[in-house]
Amino acid sequence: MQKQGAALLLAWFCLSLALAQQPSLSQELDRLLSVEWLKYASCGVVVRDMQTGETLYARDAERMLIPASCTKLITTAAALHLLGDNYRFHTQIWMRGRLDAQGVLHGDLILQGGGDATLTFSDLKALAQKVHAAGVRKVEGLLLYDDSWLDAERYGFGWNIDDEPFGYQAQMSALCVERNAVRLYARPAEQVGEPARLRLDPPTDYLQVVNLTRTVERDSGGARLSATREHARNRLVASGTIPLGAEETLVGRYAVENPPRFAATLFRDALREAGVAAPDRIAPLVSDWQLEGEALAEPQSKQMASSEWRMVAIHLSPPMREMVALINKPSDNLLAEIVLKAVGKEKRGHGNTAAGLEAVREFLQGAGLEMGACHLVDGSGLSRMNAVSAENLVRLLLFMARSPHAEAYGNSLPVFGIDGTLRNRLRDTPVQGNGSAKTGSLYRVSAIAGYLTTRSGRKLVFAILMNHYNAPASDARALQDQIIRLLWERL
Repeated sequence: MQKQGAALLLAWFCLSLALAQQPSLSQELDRLLSVEWLKYASCGVVVRDMQTGETLYARDAERMLIPASCTKLITTAAALHLLGDNYRFHTQIWMRGRLDAQGVLHGDLILQGGGDATLTFSDLKALAQKVHAAGVRKVEGLLLYDDSWLDAERYGFGWNIDDEPFGYQAQMSALCVERNAVRLYARPAEQVGEPARLRLDPPTDYLQVVNLTRTVERDSGGARLSATREHARNRLVASGTIPLGAEETLVGRYAVENPPRFAATLFRDALREAGVAAPDRIAPLVSDWQLEGEALAEPQSKQMASSEWRMVAIHLSPPMREMVALINKPSDNLLAEIVLKAVGKEKRGHGNTAAGLEAVREFLQGAGLEMGACHLVDGSGLSRMNAVSAENLVRLLLFMARSPHAEAYGNSLPVFGIDGTLRNRLRDTPVQGNGSAKTGSLYRVSAIAGYLTTRSGRKLVFAILMNHYNAPASDARALQDQIIRLLWERL
């Protein structure tokens, strides 16, 4: 009996000694963050207990840093509070003139955008079918498009001009379709030396494609293809090689110039497919500039006040509670920017970024953020001019977790190892499925902020912002994952 007691005492002593020698959480986090490539960089970290509000770790918590796409945490939180869970965008079809017994519209048809950046070519086809169902078989006048619900500013302040051709920096517009971009696909020709077979999705002649690609021998490795859109022109130039017998491959997504006209062009094609003879002539109803060879129609306010105009069809977007997930999970820049402008339109009467940011700042102040450590210029985080502290992101996440919109907001975030931008992070680890967060990435900027449920069931909120580090982005993401896994294990 005495031997058993002595053994237990010895075991207790050894365990106590081991625990005493184990570094604290703060010491371990400090060690992880002491890597050489972060030595001259900026890094803000905050970890807080959701129930008690206790700060478990902080490093440069108040330092303003570039948040990249973590900016969307702010935009979507404000949208839920200021526009509401059930807010929807709409796209409308109007007609003006006399519709005769043969279905000929002696007048104009108008495609009017209301800020729905989720609109697809399939949605336009459904609207075209409704036009046909209304008895229209031919339009003798013009096919007009209207994107005046929001302003005509296509790009955000501080956006990188080098990213102009690519789909992730698509131009903003109140009239959108297919995220204002096309996908370019390539498959090999039947003989070596011939250009690859290229196609656009959605199929359209709105862009010209210059094909400089070449089909090569089967044993030449994989496809090596690229493309770019020329500045301010709807002209794609594709180059590179694809081996004989290879499967069709996606070359990339490319933004279009003048998105509302692109939408109208696709709508014309949809009308013709639906059995409506649509005119070749497409013109803007309202525009800040006059397109070459086009006379502008009267302003929308004057036109729509006229009893001549009749609504033919309407399409509604998903509600805001679903829209925020479409923004946060894939990190959709265009949707975030349009939602920000919609906040400005609905809350300040002006559909522009400045009005939206004014309303957002008021919301953030009410949510308890330190406004001296928050500077925003867009809604997506594409601009490097945005700056926010890790402390402010944690305060926002805590505020949203306790708000009436907590469920919609929480469900909008990517889940570790499961979906969105986190589908390949911390997969097949204990963290998988036990947290959700928003990521952010620009050149030499990597950020992540969100929620985590630890091994013991403790609920945490955290933010990690890394700027100006001298390492590959993959190293920054790996270090963030190490930190998050350590939090899961130790707390």
